Amino acid sequence: MRVLIVEDDPMVMRLNVEYLSRIDGMRLVAQCEDVATALDVLAQEAVDLVLLDVYLRSRSGLEVLRWLRRRAAPDIQVILITAASEADTVRSAHALGVCDYLVKPFSFARFQQALALARRGRQQLESLEGEVSQQQLDQLFGVQGLVSGAAGAVPEGRLPKGVTSASLALVASAIQALPREEGSFTSEALLPATGMSRVTIRKYLRHLAACGMLSEAFHYGQIGRPSFTYQVIDRQALSRQCRQA
Repeated sequence: MRVLIVEDDPMVMRLNVEYLSRIDGMRLVAQCEDVATALDVLAQEAVDLVLLDVYLRSRSGLEVLRWLRRRAAPDIQVILITAASEADTVRSAHALGVCDYLVKPFSFARFQQALALARRGRQQLESLEGEVSQQQLDQLFGVQGLVSGAAGAVPEGRLPKGVTSASLALVASAIQALPREEGSFTSEALLPATGMSRVTIRKYLRHLAACGMLSEAFHYGQIGRPSFTYQVIDRQALSRQCRQA
């Protein structure tokens, strides 16, 4: 999918780009900081998906949505990624047909789910032909059907390249051994128990977050690079992972 990111916060922009780069089948078309530039890109470039902020300097990102609707561009999907959570904004976004709504700060797992939903919806629309059955309509419009499809984006028992079941069980066990009262943790906390490098541990933590066992959050340090923290959100699933070596 060809993706346009519209975001005026440089730190959040970098995070969106970094998250997007982790997901196969996504290509970044452009990065825009304001409404006017976003509309210029949309008028000139082929775009499938817009990741859109609402608060864009002196203008609202909802202007981009309204422009798309006036242009009758139903093939361009929009995911709002914003700090705006007021009821009026949510209602306006829903009426204008956004396919998902993420409130900052957000985890990679939620970001990945939103893009999986958008891609699944696009694939379903493209596959329609002739008379459409009720089952197809339910899959296309039914929230539960889409969400369950996104949750299966990383099937259990099928590990990504470079991830082994033994090492995954080791990382899961190291997480389970951490003091629960501390809540969140970083990759550095797992170094002594695993003997792995920080980069390798991050790869396994990303996989566990994509599977819904962990949540992933970020903040920016003084040097401007994102620092990631993790928290267990499905301890039972994590325990099962420990036994799957």
